[in-house]
Amino acid sequence: NCKKTIKSNEMRLKTVAKLSVFVSVLLFCIAVGFYAFTRVDMAERNREVNLYSLVPADCVGVLESDNISYFLNELPSINYGKELSNFHFPGLFEFLLHNLNEYAVQNAHGLSNQMSHLMVSFHKPGSLNDQVVYFRMGATDQQLLEDMLREYAPVNFLPKEEKYRGKTIVVYPLGRDEFLASYSGDGFLALSYQKRLIEQVIDAKQDKTSLNEDEVFKQILAKKKSYDYLTLYARSAPMPFLDDKDKCWSEYEFHLNSDVLYLTGETYQADGNMDRSELLECIQLLDGEYEDNRFISTHKDSTLVYIEQALEKMERGEQSLFNQCVTNLSNEAAFALVADMSEVVKEPEYWAAYLPAFVLENAVLFKPFILSAQLSLHQERPSHMWVL
Repeated sequence: NCKKTIKSNEMRLKTVAKLSVFVSVLLFCIAVGFYAFTRVDMAERNREVNLYSLVPADCVGVLESDNISYFLNELPSINYGKELSNFHFPGLFEFLLHNLNEYAVQNAHGLSNQMSHLMVSFHKPGSLNDQVVYFRMGATDQQLLEDMLREYAPVNFLPKEEKYRGKTIVVYPLGRDEFLASYSGDGFLALSYQKRLIEQVIDAKQDKTSLNEDEVFKQILAKKKSYDYLTLYARSAPMPFLDDKDKCWSEYEFHLNSDVLYLTGETYQADGNMDRSELLECIQLLDGEYEDNRFISTHKDSTLVYIEQALEKMERGEQSLFNQCVTNLSNEAAFALVADMSEVVKEPEYWAAYLPAFVLENAVLFKPFILSAQLSLHQERPSHMWVL
């Protein structure tokens, strides 16, 4: 019996030893696999090109999204989606976004994660053709784009290659007297209707003179971004009375909910921050006014008075959307306005002192909306909120 017991124990120990070796080998394999995966993932991340290193520094604006597919899917479901359907950035951005997304949905699984991160730069003189669209590219994205262009191009689709500073520019014919120039590299693609703009992109990258080197814009690049963002950067102040002769950049980050479109951000200046006295000095040059279709307040005390007047009107039964927007203002803002955009369309010259040229030039696109705008100082930097 003793011998049987000893033998049984020995077998048990051998089994445990074998199991321990198996578990050790398994854990080692998992560890090696995880390490390899992490290194590959880090390598992939490190290979992601900084698209701002391609953007010519003299651009007048930039639109960027890390997930344009999210916004394309989200916009139709919001209550004001029908109104926004008339709003778009015309030109190349609209052509690529509409056709490429439609083609990708029908012939693939939509845009890849890399391609869904895109950027658009806007350039002088500001025609519909003065845009460059930039994509981060995955392994199969180039083929997807070429297939899409082939579908929308003439039958005799024959792209031709040209050399510029040792780099290849591919020119695609799109129709009569219309061409699309492209420049690609490791993980990126830039496209424009203007070959000269693609040449400027190559210059910016080769000479390290891109927007990535702009001292004011670097303040924006240093700011940590959220996920699923859509942000417009403009080389101007959010309101004309703050303009500093192209020495500032303003950001407008888009936020959506079912009833409201918010654009929030800050203004970044060449000579550092703006103190409160400077901001108030600019605002005090303006006139305040409150009527049924316009509201301008140059002081938080007057904002509070106007809010109380709007509340009284609503209690008397004047339940207009305009009055509701006035009551939703913060009385802590240094400057506030509410504008019925249908009235702005009729009288743009009145609003020229308060609204950026981009809004005035495209006021008809915002016609169904009431616009609220507020300006305050956040950490000694002008901060703005626009609500449509």
